[in-house]
Amino acid sequence: MRRLLLAFVVVAGCGHEEAAKPAAPVAQAAPPVAPPAPIETGLDETAIDTSVNPCDDFYQYACGNWLKRTEIPADKSSWGRGFSVIDEHNEDEMHGILEAASKGQVQTQYADKIGALYATCMDEAGIESSAPTQLKQQLKRIEIIRDQPSLQKEVARIHLTIGNPMFDFTQQQDFKDATQVIGGLDQGGLGLPDRDYYLATTGKMPEIKKAYQAHVEKMLTLAGEPAKQAAKDAETVLKIETQMAQASMSKVDQRDPNKVYHRLELAGIEKVAPKWNWKSYLKEMGIPEVTQINVTAPDFFANLNKMLTSVPIADWKAYLKWHLVHSAAPALSKAFVDENFAFYGRTLSGQKELEPRWKRCTRSVDRLMGEALGRAFVEKTFGADGKDRTVAMVREIEAAMNANLDGLKWFDDATRAQAHEKLQAIANKIGYPDKWRNYDALEIGHDSYLANAMHAEEFEVKRQLAKIGKPVDRNEWLMSPPTVNAYYDPSMNEMVFPAGILQPPFFNRAAVKPVNYGAIGMVMGHELTHGFDDQGRQFDAKGNLRDWWSAPVGKEFVARAQCVVDQYSGYVAVDDLHLNGKLTLGENIADLGGLKLAHTAYEASKGTKAPQQMGKYTDEQLFWLGAAQSWCTKRRPERARMLVTVDPHSPPQFRIDGPLSNLPEFSAAFQCKAGDKMVRKTQCTIW
Repeated sequence: MRRLLLAFVVVAGCGHEEAAKPAAPVAQAAPPVAPPAPIETGLDETAIDTSVNPCDDFYQYACGNWLKRTEIPADKSSWGRGFSVIDEHNEDEMHGILEAASKGQVQTQYADKIGALYATCMDEAGIESSAPTQLKQQLKRIEIIRDQPSLQKEVARIHLTIGNPMFDFTQQQDFKDATQVIGGLDQGGLGLPDRDYYLATTGKMPEIKKAYQAHVEKMLTLAGEPAKQAAKDAETVLKIETQMAQASMSKVDQRDPNKVYHRLELAGIEKVAPKWNWKSYLKEMGIPEVTQINVTAPDFFANLNKMLTSVPIADWKAYLKWHLVHSAAPALSKAFVDENFAFYGRTLSGQKELEPRWKRCTRSVDRLMGEALGRAFVEKTFGADGKDRTVAMVREIEAAMNANLDGLKWFDDATRAQAHEKLQAIANKIGYPDKWRNYDALEIGHDSYLANAMHAEEFEVKRQLAKIGKPVDRNEWLMSPPTVNAYYDPSMNEMVFPAGILQPPFFNRAAVKPVNYGAIGMVMGHELTHGFDDQGRQFDAKGNLRDWWSAPVGKEFVARAQCVVDQYSGYVAVDDLHLNGKLTLGENIADLGGLKLAHTAYEASKGTKAPQQMGKYTDEQLFWLGAAQSWCTKRRPERARMLVTVDPHSPPQFRIDGPLSNLPEFSAAFQCKAGDKMVRKTQCTIW
């Protein structure tokens, strides 16, 4: 699954040879006799820093004044003109719906359940009085573990209701038969964001690991352990997780579909990890008949098999206690919530203050019952006009890709034909599902937020597991309608654009055409290009993992992709940390292709290549400004450092300056020339 995410880092740009006299961002037509009438373009012209030459650093040019005047809210680790603003708007809308639903004032299906879930989350007094007893009951189940069979039984219970210690088990689409759903075993069980946090010996990582151990100790103390025992158990947790991290695949390797596809089946995983009774585990999970299993990381499970012998039961109990407390923390008393924020919010992300409870509860309902809340959200915010206009623009961008495929000189006819077949087969989902999810079987009460959250988790886990062995449901969505995001799924060969992102500044009904094409058009082109990036290209029109490229064309793609790897590996994200060009390759290819396709679609829509003056800017300049201003973002250094390690997306500055420096169409719009920073000497071109 591909998603657009936020990121931002400011870097010092090298000087332009005419830096003392920045190029004016105006068209080159003859000046009018009188000043043109103001035009409402949809841009924030006050965000533009005209002291910066657009040919030197376009991101700083488009966003510079916004960056200067904008402060990150204390309860945020980052803030952006695009995603953050829409997030706030959507949260306000959902908040209003949930407040009304909790009072019985909403008539949408399941309004009573989302209202009750929200109300119990907001009931801080009730949580303070009931959560300690409820947590003690959960921990007691771990205390009575005496041997491996009872350990397995408890792990399965936790997997069903509250967390994923040791490993993950769920359903997945079969890479080699996209019509079927199979089981999926994956590495997991870590409390830090990635294996590198445990393994790195330089930079900030050792300091963060030490803070993590102290956090585990504090949480276990809050859960009732004596101080000495909590300190000992925290040390044990770190030791166990470090052993798991040592056997975990890297983020880069996980991007290769061939490296995470191993149809070992039940018999195969029993050979890799015979110390774990897999039949018993599957029975506890409610799916005793399942035998079709992909194991993403066999080496991880071979290592886990060794640990089942080398790690004492008492240590596993300490580990499970921590993961249960960690997973339950948002639904526990204030002391747990505050300590959880102190590490994951303040230490890892640099966030200064905890967000208001209503925001946390709103997001919780969206996560646990997204389509029930989303149905009410769509009825209130997303009209048929928005869906129709979005569909039309997606078709225009697909037409641009179709024409682009015809013009690729490095393609041969056989590969080109299959690329066209894949493009024509892409399904588009816009706004919201055609068929809404059924929550009839989900039990939501009025007394306990923790109980409600666990019921909702169990409902969803069982819903997912029930798919195994059945045909794929191609109507399902992986995001709720209010989500400010989009994705391409290679196994489904589909693009999905939730209603949540189809709002200003990405999609603004009042904006002029080029601004919309630059903003939401980039998003659409980005997702479409994912079908043909280094990962997506390995799946065919039906969603099957299959090499449909001729050898010479495949070799040429790899060479062109390496250009992108090299370009982005040269960028410094924060401090002395460079971007990982291999980790971010797919997203960088999608940004480069997405902007090119969106621009091509815009050119086709206006029917002429001649730039048109629209206020201070030409339509061509408005296109690129519309794209850039959607990504104006500030991020705290702690957050930036974390995402360099785990995020496959580049920081926003490089999501704009990176691809634009490869595009002659941008250079033409602002009359950039060879030698300018925004004109790369070796330009990367794929799609």
